[in-house]
Amino acid sequence: MLIGIICQNFPPASFEGGISHYSLRLARALTDRSHEVIAITSTEFTKPNDKGDGIPGLQIKLVQGPWNHQSVREIGKIAFANKLDALVLQYSPASFKLSFRLMWGLIRFPCPKITAFHTLWGGKFDRLVGILTMMGSKKIIATNSEIMTLLERHLPIFLQKTYWIPIGSNIEPPGKKAIEVTAPKEHLLCYFGMLYPGKGLSLILDVLRELKKRGFLFRFKFIGGGMLRSHVYEENFRKEIAAKGLQDTVEHLGLITAEEVSSWIKASRFIFLPYDSGLSDRRGSFMAAIAHGKAVLTTPPAVKMAFLKNGFNVLWPEEPSVEGFLPLIQRLLCDDGLPAKIEKGAEELSRQFRWEKIARDYELVLHQRSSGS
Repeated sequence: MLIGIICQNFPPASFEGGISHYSLRLARALTDRSHEVIAITSTEFTKPNDKGDGIPGLQIKLVQGPWNHQSVREIGKIAFANKLDALVLQYSPASFKLSFRLMWGLIRFPCPKITAFHTLWGGKFDRLVGILTMMGSKKIIATNSEIMTLLERHLPIFLQKTYWIPIGSNIEPPGKKAIEVTAPKEHLLCYFGMLYPGKGLSLILDVLRELKKRGFLFRFKFIGGGMLRSHVYEENFRKEIAAKGLQDTVEHLGLITAEEVSSWIKASRFIFLPYDSGLSDRRGSFMAAIAHGKAVLTTPPAVKMAFLKNGFNVLWPEEPSVEGFLPLIQRLLCDDGLPAKIEKGAEELSRQFRWEKIARDYELVLHQRSSGS
């Protein structure tokens, strides 16, 4: 099949995030199964690279940015000229202007129009646009359990054309040529992910400050940069580290290579990811951690997910607070058996989210042919 994947900031891009890395990994997984992929992306973010990052079977098609309603028409021309078998938009309300999203929901293409939802809606008006988008899509892909739960509760009419295909890790576990990192003598702990409100960053610092007061020796690495044009936020975060007296034990590594990220994750005692809105399978940082077979300390799940088992493949407190996290951290630091147990469960869990399986699931959905939309 010849598949179009639409992502404004398809790598290599001036600004990359979870959806852009997901789109690249998906394209690679589909080409590994002998499909051809055209990544349709914006000149506003993506660097000129029509060779598809060296991936056989992948082409890059640039559409002039910033994207708006006219950009959707340009995407339609690409679909027609290349005789695409399907177009898949990687959708999040925050990723596209309103005019683009409205046109996407209304326009018809010469091939099936599929929308892969990473988040369903933000504000109230986004809900209406999201419903319009679902109505105008031949098929819907829900990339996480939160979206499936929302549809089941509020919009069950769309379930008949919805397919749950979860995300996988954007970071490969280290191979034989892994980069060596100099692990400290103390326990090494890590956070991995983009830095922005909602990631529980201040809570992490409060927990670490109390842990330090109690005499525990550790080193903590924050891995990841901020959102686009977020230099002020990152600078304030570094100031908060110093204000809480943690500058000698906590380091913000910022944006580093995928190989370096993988090595730091692998060297960590456990990964600390306390999301403000709760643990979700839409979190690429969580998927990266379990793909590396690491124990993850996090917040209670946002929605019920039967595959997450507290104390077996992930760990969370009843109350996501300093008082709730401290006893669990002390156990993870002092009891070798607990992280080993969770690591084993995490490795088993990660098998459900491997890219080969994700590509097969996409393949099954795309092969269910239907008339153009």
